[in-house]
Amino acid sequence: MSDYAYTNARIRAMRGRLLGWTQYESLLHQETLEGLVEAFNTSPYARTLEHTIAALDPTQPSRTIVRIDEALRRDLVQSLAKLRHFFSNHSLELVNALVLRWDVYNLKTVIRGKRASAQVEEILTATLPVGILDDIALAELARVSTVQAVAGTLETWRLPLARPVRTGLNLLGGAESLHPLECELDRFTFVQTAKLVANGDDDTLAVRNYLQFLVDKTNLLTALRYLAERSALLPIEAGRQFLKAEGRLTRSHYEAVVSAHDLRDGLSRLTETPYRWLAGTFAEGETISLPLIERKLDRMAIRKAVSLSRPDPLGIGMAIAYLEQKTNEVRNLRVILRGKALGMGVEQIAEWVIV
Repeated sequence: MSDYAYTNARIRAMRGRLLGWTQYESLLHQETLEGLVEAFNTSPYARTLEHTIAALDPTQPSRTIVRIDEALRRDLVQSLAKLRHFFSNHSLELVNALVLRWDVYNLKTVIRGKRASAQVEEILTATLPVGILDDIALAELARVSTVQAVAGTLETWRLPLARPVRTGLNLLGGAESLHPLECELDRFTFVQTAKLVANGDDDTLAVRNYLQFLVDKTNLLTALRYLAERSALLPIEAGRQFLKAEGRLTRSHYEAVVSAHDLRDGLSRLTETPYRWLAGTFAEGETISLPLIERKLDRMAIRKAVSLSRPDPLGIGMAIAYLEQKTNEVRNLRVILRGKALGMGVEQIAEWVIV
């Protein structure tokens, strides 16, 4: 029996506090900031937001949104830190392997922000500091002046993430697209995690199966992004960006999608793959966009994670499910907050909520 048997009840209790669709609907249908705050007060986040909400100034709605957003991010960091404390040795390595991709996600966010000359606060509000790169580290990276300086700072800290960033920058040259750099970061993520899950017990196998789906998801989005942004990625570059990590989407499948005429044609070429369902989710004549495809894959990732807790409720699948569901939940809440701040309608915001 794995050491997850001793933490199973605690993780199940943590999952029991996750929001359901009814609670999301309550937040979505609030027409005022006061109503939104009250809805949070009747949710499992009431204690998390207790001190934040008490100090809010109703005459500064934008600041209210920022304060709630900051509290949600802190809650996520604390929750996943608690999850990590349940594990040790190889078990902890497996959990950290799953968190590594969020470090990469945050690095991509910072680099995109630097390239777009975004404000530091704007960059940080788009991050989820759940890995090695905590709030303090991300704030320092967001404050440096250039993307080159981001790489230099990571090298000063002697973090392994510095290498793929530097390699990616060398591949960029003077190009506008960040795809080659981001691909190096993705490659680093899966190479590092693959080492941990090459051999092992049922828990290791569960992590490996989930990572294989994430590899396929990344390769699919790379190929489809090429179709959506023809001018941004040459065919030879698309081939170089294929991640060889034993996913179920083969290189020949990937190349078939890359050679398609458009997104609809690309999806139609998945009929001989495990991802043929993706094309079937779009009705005839329905508009297909890359963000919409990505949301469908994100929903599938959540379902995959949840399914891992069913075969062995005492295995690492329970931890994977909570990690993915909790991170997704905070992302959903931030989407609702930003949508409300921008004056978006309920249906518009709901499209971006992933459950």
